[in-house]
Amino acid sequence: MSEGLIGFVILPIVGNAAEHATALVMSYKGKMDLALSVALGSSTQIALFVIPVMVVYGWCIGQPMSLMFGAFESAVTFLSVIISAVVVNNGQSHYLHGTLLVTAYVIIAMSFSLRD
Repeated sequence: MSEGLIGFVILPIVGNAAEHATALVMSYKGKMDLALSVALGSSTQIALFVIPVMVVYGWCIGQPMSLMFGAFESAVTFLSVIISAVVVNNGQSHYLHGTLLVTAYVIIAMSFSLRD
């Protein structure tokens, strides 16, 4: 398995399993605003807090880490944000939106697995 596949696909699924479960339960109960805030809040928390803390921790233990992504990783992140924004800005929920997001995630996973 490549580092990109682990970092962009496997770790987010495993690391946010509780948030994913909560978002699924809340959406099943019809509380879409809460489900959406849990899902998006979790990813924002990881991006703004956990990743910078891990970089500082890496410096402290002598394992240098960098937030310098290549062109491919940056493009994947940018397209993921655009797709999520398009789905969220609509303000309505439909099964095709979920299908679009799952399909995008599968395409990202396949691209990282085939890339290296």
